Parts: sequence; structure tokens; C-alpha cells
Amino acid sequence: MKFAFVIHPWSIAAPRLPEHNALSRANWRQVSAINFAGMLRNLIGADAKAESSSLTAVRVIDEWDGFAAAGIGNAGEPTIGRIYELPAGLWEMIEDSTQAMQLIEEAISQAAVWGAQIIGLGGLAAVLGNQGEHFAANSPVGLTNGNSLAACAAVENLREACRQTDIDFTRATVAVVGVPGAVATAVGRLLSGQVGKLILVCRSKTARAVSLASELGAELTDDLPSALARCNLVVTATASSGCIAQQDLRPGSIVIDLGLAGDVAGSAAERDDVLILEGGQCQVPDTMRRGSMLVSLGHGMIPTALAEPLLLALAGRNESFSLGRAVKPDQVRLIGELAQQHGIDFTRLVTFGGLLEEAALVQYRKAVARQRFQNRLPLDRPESTATDTNQIAPPPRPQDLAARAAERYSSYINPVLTAISGKSGFAKTFVRGEGNYLWDVDGHKYLDFVAGFGSLNLGHNHPRVATAVSEALRGQSPGFTPAAINPYAAALAERLISLAPPSLHMAFFCNSGAESVEAAVKLARLASGRTGLLHCDRSFHGKTLGALSITGNQAYQRPFEPLLSNVASVQFGDLAALEEALSTRQYGAFFVEPIQGEGGMNVPPPGYLRQAQEICRRYGTLLVVDEVQTGLGRTGALFACEHDGVEPDIMTLAKSLGGGLMPIGAMLCRRDLWKKAYGSVQNFALHTSTFGGGSLACAAGLETLRVLEEERLVHNARVQGERLRNGLLALAGELPESIAAVRGEGLLLGLDLLPIRKSIATHWKRNDPTGMLQYAVPNLDGLLESIQAVYLMQTLLTSHGIYTQTARSNPHVLRIQPPLTITAEEVDQFLAAIGPLCHELHEMAALTHSIITKSTVGLHNASQGSQAQLSP
Repeated sequence: MKFAFVIHPWSIAAPRLPEHNALSRANWRQVSAINFAGMLRNLIGADAKAESSSLTAVRVIDEWDGFAAAGIGNAGEPTIGRIYELPAGLWEMIEDSTQAMQLIEEAISQAAVWGAQIIGLGGLAAVLGNQGEHFAANSPVGLTNGNSLAACAAVENLREACRQTDIDFTRATVAVVGVPGAVATAVGRLLSGQVGKLILVCRSKTARAVSLASELGAELTDDLPSALARCNLVVTATASSGCIAQQDLRPGSIVIDLGLAGDVAGSAAERDDVLILEGGQCQVPDTMRRGSMLVSLGHGMIPTALAEPLLLALAGRNESFSLGRAVKPDQVRLIGELAQQHGIDFTRLVTFGGLLEEAALVQYRKAVARQRFQNRLPLDRPESTATDTNQIAPPPRPQDLAARAAERYSSYINPVLTAISGKSGFAKTFVRGEGNYLWDVDGHKYLDFVAGFGSLNLGHNHPRVATAVSEALRGQSPGFTPAAINPYAAALAERLISLAPPSLHMAFFCNSGAESVEAAVKLARLASGRTGLLHCDRSFHGKTLGALSITGNQAYQRPFEPLLSNVASVQFGDLAALEEALSTRQYGAFFVEPIQGEGGMNVPPPGYLRQAQEICRRYGTLLVVDEVQTGLGRTGALFACEHDGVEPDIMTLAKSLGGGLMPIGAMLCRRDLWKKAYGSVQNFALHTSTFGGGSLACAAGLETLRVLEEERLVHNARVQGERLRNGLLALAGELPESIAAVRGEGLLLGLDLLPIRKSIATHWKRNDPTGMLQYAVPNLDGLLESIQAVYLMQTLLTSHGIYTQTARSNPHVLRIQPPLTITAEEVDQFLAAIGPLCHELHEMAALTHSIITKSTVGLHNASQGSQAQLSP
């Protein structure tokens, strides 16, 4: 079925655009995409189908190639559309309506001769002739002016704007300006009963307006400024261009402007505390974009006046629709259903001729939030709720926040992460965690083999830790009391020191692993009298400046240089290199992880830590053992250094110390070191932390240590770690060409995958059509080599419901780090999933390599049989 659309140029400059060799940015803002499409077609000589090339005649400026309906109406029958442009601008048509109506009739006639069975009247064409009824009386085919879909779009645009700005649509006060006009009346009916209060604004209180207000139970007023001052949402659809001044809008207002020439005065936003959005716009799905330059230029955005005849054609309806001064409710309902069935979307918001930019939306949110916080804006709720605690809404749940979580994350936290992982499914929106499992916003359940990078040794929301925190709250324990004695902090310090290696006697509390390392750096310098610091290659100690200085990853370090001076590194596990460096006696401390987690679960040779301790003692260097990730049972011992019987001078802890509920870190050290650095009235407060040792965090820490002991989780880490390790070792034995090693201890394991074959990586790079990928993407070779670990991570997540990650400093390694509460059945579940995946990955790589290498010698199509025939 064919359809057509009749539009006038939206700018008087549009017909003259083909005369210009270039289009300036200033002109672009004044010209519609429709006219720009016509200009381009003229410039490239693609307007051959137009009935006339004269600027005084109706012409075809765009055409939609055929595409099939989406399973309803005349499904399978191609639908073709044409856009006819009138040779007169808006104001020319207003000044000479008789000529304008003749031009519209000529366009309708041309479209009908071409074969259109439904024709949409856009812009002024929809207003002249008694809202199109005059033209329908003489038209051989059905006509529509788009009012029904415009009303639907306005309400959906309003809902989407409210969603993006956290306005409660159901409690808002909404003014509909332009009743009893057709579109305004239809919008009022759609909003009736859906919003908090409805105000209908008319030019004068006619009998029709009064009757409509009575029917909808709405307030009726002819005082536009008063209505604008009392509402936070506005839908305006009048024939009075510029009737609303931007300065008259209440701060925080959102306006959906359906006016033909714009009811809101101005060509650009003049305030950042209001949103002025153009109504009557929608987005068509990719399946409907074939052949139309207009749709391509608008990235799929078209006026609803054009979308309405398109939808009617898809449904095989060729009768006149949406004409006259009253839009029928059943027509609004029908066109809304058709839009939903065919994927017409109203969530992309348009303002002053362009898509609403994220920066403008963020600025609006900032302006409104600041004014509301400073009591310059009402809370838009009954006054009693501000002081009556029984009426205050409860805090939002994760499920309530999930709908906009990815969008907010992209806007305010990390747009790169959401862009990279959003479509691939890497970044889930988790809304619930219990024990060893996570649930996403859609209710899907995942076995957690990441455990917050070691922060969740007790699993998610362990009930005993949650109870301990609740009891501290119920007892109204003071949260933070600097320069005072906190009973929870004192008790946790005693308990930690009693469990720590014998050399450690003093504790300092902070908020994170990086902060505990910073505390250790400062203590080491003060106590040793040396500024030099030594660490290991591929180490990870944190991303604050001091911790980053002793982190062995140049990709993290280079952007922030210069870092701390007099810092050096040695190969992890190399005792000879360690002794050579320490023999210079310039290093105050040697920082080392018992197992390098972020480096790829690297385990040193047996006895390395113990011998490193002896070398440190020999040269007067303090041994700092970083147990942020390995501590509290992760490796099958309470502290990983205990495997070697090491007694460090300083130890750092964090991650799971808060039981997965509270952030807390700790630095433990020898008593004499603490006294030397901080043991006087002058220097006891040289290093402090405002939030360190807070009541709730320490309460969680105390209960965490009790749970580890009483639920025998350290023992479980040892047993289940051995089960997991044996299963992975067996898999590695089956696939020596794919798996390099299984590394780690206890439940801190890594599956090291061999890099992807060079032939495959080279083939992918050569298939880049631009040839620029290797220059545009830093470390492209490294990314390609690690693609196997990424494949495992994604497939485990999406196909098996198992959440994993790669090691940050060694992406070849799939980290395997479940909570210490993991069961034998869950270990077996993981092994049952990863085994077939690794075999599948191996077979795919081998097949791809074979195809690529055979292609180079012309044997890629040869079967085994034909190869046998080719043999001598």
C-alpha cells in the first residue's frame, strides 16, 4: 500500500538552498531536515521523479522504498511512501490561504495519481480547510492530519521526560494549553486520571471548554500566566505562535510544545532550569528506514504527522482519519496500538530542532536539584509530609533505581564502561545479592565467582554481619568520633592483633586497601628513616598516588607521573634481584603480595616470602606484606603469609574485613615501629582518618572474624579450593594448547589461557576495512590475544549464569574467586560449565586457524576426499 505526506518548507529560505554551494551552521538551524533532503537531491540530480523542478510547483523531495508490515493488517504487502513539498513557506501560506489550499489540493491530486491510498497533511496543511475536512470532501483517497498520533506522542514524551528527571508523573500538576482545540483536547483526555492535577487552559471559557473540563474533572482557566506558575508540566498545542514566554515558566517546568510554529517564544533555550521539548516527534525502527533520506538525516526521527499515514498504510487502512476539530478517542487508542506494534518509539526527546543533549539534561537536573535543596522550589507533595515522618516515602529499593541505573551510570560515573559492555551484556545491573548469588534487574540468577574482587569472603549480605550492623544502629552507636575512644574500634583492634602473626601489635583503621597501603608507606618512611621503596613487577597495591607508585603496572602509572621518587621494582620471586637491590640500604620497605591477584594469580616459588623476610632483616628494610586480597581466609589460611611462617613488620588488610557490607581497611604493625613514628605528643596524630574506625564498620569487622572462625570458612576455602584446583588442572591437562597454567592458592585461583593464535589475530587485523584499527585502539595486539578469556567470561555469564572477571593487570587470566561459603555442588557447577566452553574455544580456534592457513594456499574448499584425489 502506498502513502504520501504533504509538507510546506519550514523556512522561507528552503526553496533557495539549492542555489548555495555550502550550507552554514546558521542556515542549518533554520531549515528542516525535509528541505535539506530536497536540497541534497537537487544537488546530486536525484530529483528525477519530481513532477516539476520549478520552485513554484509541488514537487517530490523524498521517497520511502518498499518494506513489509510487521505482521498485522496487510502483512507482507510492500509499503511505499512519498513526501510532497509545497512551494510556499509557512507565512506565505498564512498570508494567502486561498492559494495555499489550491497548492494542497494539487499535492493531494498528484499523490493520488501516483497511487497513494492514504495521505498525511503536515504543518499548516493540516490546519487549513477545517482541519482537513474540506480537502477530504473532494479527495479520491483517505486523508489524515496526524492529530491522533501527535496526542499519543505528547503524552509519551511527557512520561519519558518525567522518567529521565525523576518527576512523579502520577502526582504532577499538568497544564494543557489550547483547549478546546483538537490536539489539546485529546491530550487532556489521555492525561485525565493519570496525573495529580489537570489544568485546562483556554483562550476564552466557551461552552465546549467548560463541558470538557466538567467531563474530565479538571480545572479550567483562561489565565495562562497563573496556570504556568502553578504547574510543573505543560503540554501546549495552540495556533498562537510564541504565546508562552520562557521567563514565565516556573523553575523545574517541562514543556511539550506541539504548536505549529512553536508556542514557546525563542529559537533556543534561555534558561537551564526548564526543559522545552518539541512534541509530535517519534523514532521509527531500523526496518522502516529504507530509502528515505529524510529518515537517514534525522537518525530515524520523523514528525508524527508523517508517522500516522505510514502506520495506517502498514495496517491497510485507507479511510480518512484524525480530521476535523475533534479527535475521536477510539482513533487515538487505535493509532497508539499501531505505533506500539510497529516499534514506533517516543523516548528520544527533541528540543529546538535537535535531539536533547545529555549535557543539557544534566544541567537541568543540576539547576532544579540545587534550587530545591536551597528551598527555592516546592517538593511537589503535601506540606505535611515534610515533617510528618509517618508520611515520608521510604528510601528507594535497588529495584526502584534499576530502571535508570545504566543511564545514570553512563551520565555521571563511567560512560566508557557502559558503552563497551552495555550491548555485550558484560555489565549487568544487579539488584539483589544473597549468599553466593546475584540477581539482575530482570530476575536472572548468577553464581558469583568474583566475590567483589575478594571483598565478599562471606558472600552477599551475610545475615550475622547484617544483624551486627543493625544492632549497632539500634543501640545508636556514635558513627564517627575523632579524637575520642570508640569501643567497637578498640574491640576490633584487639581481636585482629590476637589473630595476626606474632610480630604485629598495633592497628590503624581506614576505609580501603589503598588507604592502608598509604598508611604503611608513611609509617615505613618515618620508622626506617629511608625514603626508598621497593616493590615487585606486576604487583598491585592500589590507585591512590602513593599506592600507585609501588604498583607494577605502567598502564596505570604513566598517566599520573611523576609519582613518588626513589621507588624501584624487582621480579616477583627473584631472591637474587631482591638481595641486590636491598644491599644498597636505600630502601625503607619492601612491599610484596603473597600471591599477585591482579597480576594473574602469580604464586612465588616455595619459601620465597620467608627468605625475603631474612634478606629484609639483613639490610634493615621493613617487610610490608599486602594481604588486602589474600587475607582473612582467602588462600586457606587466615593470612597468606602464614603458609611460609612469615612475621611481617607491617601488614595491610581491607576488602573482606567489612563482611561485604561496610568499607574498612587496617594497617597492622610492630609496636616499636609505631612508637618511633607516632609515639609522642607531637606526632601521635600525624596520620589519621576521619572515617577510620567508625562504629558500623568495626561492628561488621568484629562479626566477620567470628563468622570466619565459627563457620570454619578458612577450612572450607582450603577444601573447596583444592577441589576447584584439581578440576581445573585436569582440564588444563586435556587442553595443553589452550591453557597455559592454573595458578593460585585456596579460593584465589586463575586460569591462564594461551594467547590467541597469531594467524587468527593477523587475519582479524587485515580484515579491518579502514586499516586504522591498529592505530586507533591502543594495545590492539594485547586485546586480541586476551579475547579467549573475554569469551569465557561473557559466555559463562550469559549462557551459564556464572559471574566471572579477568585479572586486571593480566587479561589472559580468568580469575576464579568465589566466596569462602562456596559449596562442593557449586564448585562442580562451575567446572561443568567451564570444561565444555574451553573445549569449544579450543576447537573454534583450531578450525579458524586451519581455514585461514589453508586459504593462503587455496585449499580452503578442499574436502578430505578431494585432497586424497589430489595426492600423488
